[in-house]
Amino acid sequence: MKDYFNPLFTLIIVGGMAWCGAMQAEGASNQQYAWVLSLCVVGVLVNGVLALARAFTRQLSMGVVVWTTVYFVLGCCTWTIRSSPSGTEQAIYDEQRQNAAQTNPLVTDTEGESLFTRAAALGKVHDVEHILNTASPTADQIARAALRAAENNHVSVLQTLAKFGLSATATVDGLPLLHAAAQNGACEAIDWLILSGARTNERDTTGSTALIQATLSESLPAVKLLLERGADLKLRDEEGKCAWDYARSPEMADLLTPTRSAP
Repeated sequence: MKDYFNPLFTLIIVGGMAWCGAMQAEGASNQQYAWVLSLCVVGVLVNGVLALARAFTRQLSMGVVVWTTVYFVLGCCTWTIRSSPSGTEQAIYDEQRQNAAQTNPLVTDTEGESLFTRAAALGKVHDVEHILNTASPTADQIARAALRAAENNHVSVLQTLAKFGLSATATVDGLPLLHAAAQNGACEAIDWLILSGARTNERDTTGSTALIQATLSESLPAVKLLLERGADLKLRDEEGKCAWDYARSPEMADLLTPTRSAP
């Protein structure tokens, strides 16, 4: 059995993984322990391959099969931890939230995001409300959080922000909230914004309308909803193009056919 199972090697790997878990629990970034996990992955997989090679060169027994399987499962599990989406919004949000006691939730990072905007993007209603009550964000910061909520179709967050002064007609760097929702085909957010006072045919800084943005996103449900809410089919942007000109599929073109007109 010692040819296939190295207790000391396994203990070292388990100890390294435990240390990584402790570092993560203390709020350390993934980069601080990723190299240890990488070594664990390599070590487990190499030992598993060697065990499998010995199994084929000698008499194949159930014990060998079991230990080889154990090594490969450990390697896969460790790799899953190693390759977890540390750069995703959820992971960054979790890390920022762990440090919330020492960090201003309104301070932006290198990506221009704050704990406040990330919470809104992820639909964390209770966290958004807590930040609103404790950090007193400005109207611009509330609008930016609303933009992220609209992009991700989190109506509950928009409703919470509205209680603290958010206007459905708010814009962020010239981009109306309705356009942000239309760009992402966020139908529930589109409907809520329009019912809350957003102007269906409002233009952004390029003259584009929410209908044009929904067409560019290739979201048939969003286009249908905007048309039902009174979107003007004939409005054109600064390039002189209407929504029909941006249709990329026959279905979308058929839906917007009435916009086609002679130059």
